[in-house]
Amino acid sequence: MFTPTELLDIRKFLIPENKIVIITHYNPDGDAIGSSLGLKHFLKAKGVDAEVVVPNDFPKFLKWMPEAKKITIADYKRKKAADLIFEADVIFILDFNASHRAGNLVAPWIEKSKATKILIDHHQQPEDFDFVYSDTKIPASSQMIYHFIEALGEENFVNEDISNCLYTGIMTDTGGFRFRSTSATTHRIIANLIEQGADPATITSNTWDTNTVSRLHLLSLI
Repeated sequence: MFTPTELLDIRKFLIPENKIVIITHYNPDGDAIGSSLGLKHFLKAKGVDAEVVVPNDFPKFLKWMPEAKKITIADYKRKKAADLIFEADVIFILDFNASHRAGNLVAPWIEKSKATKILIDHHQQPEDFDFVYSDTKIPASSQMIYHFIEALGEENFVNEDISNCLYTGIMTDTGGFRFRSTSATTHRIIANLIEQGADPATITSNTWDTNTVSRLHLLSLI
C-alpha cells in the first residue's frame, strides 16, 4: 500500500479542479475494466470527474457495467484519447506494470505526459512512477482499488456502481474465486461489496452467461 505520506499527497490530487484520467492495458479484461470503472465511480462519488481511456476495444460481455459505454477507446478515438492524456493533471495506471503494456499507440502518450502518474497493479516488476502501489500477492487490481479506498478511510463512498464493477473485476481475475491467490481477505471484500449493492447473480449472468455467435461456434467445436 502507499505510505501514509503518499496517501496524504495523493488525496491532494483528488480534487474537482484536476483533470484525472484512468488508463488500463492493451486488450482489457474484466479486472482492467472493473478496476478502472470502480475507481471512476469512487471519484465520482467524491465529486471528482475522471475519464477512462483504454488502448483498444474490450469484450461485449463487459459493456453492461455502469458507464462502460463512456470509456474512450484510443483505437477508435485517437485525438480524444491523446488530448485527454496530454491535458491530464493526474493519470492512474491500473492493472499493468509498464507503459509498453498499453500498446504502441498509447504507451508513448503516457511516457510523454507531464501528469502525476499513480500505478495500482498486481503484476511483477512494476516501472517506477510518481506513486506505486504494487502487490503480487493480491489476485486482482480491483481488490487493490478497494484497499486503496480503505486506506483513504473513505469506504462510506462505496456504492452500488462501485461494488458491481469491483466485484466483476475480482470475480473474473480469480476465475470465479477458484484460483489459489483468492484469500480470506478477498472473500471479506466480496461480502462488503455485496452489502453495498453488488448483485452476484446479475454480474455472473451478464459476464459469463452471455455469448456471441462466434463463441458458441467455438464451444461447439471444442
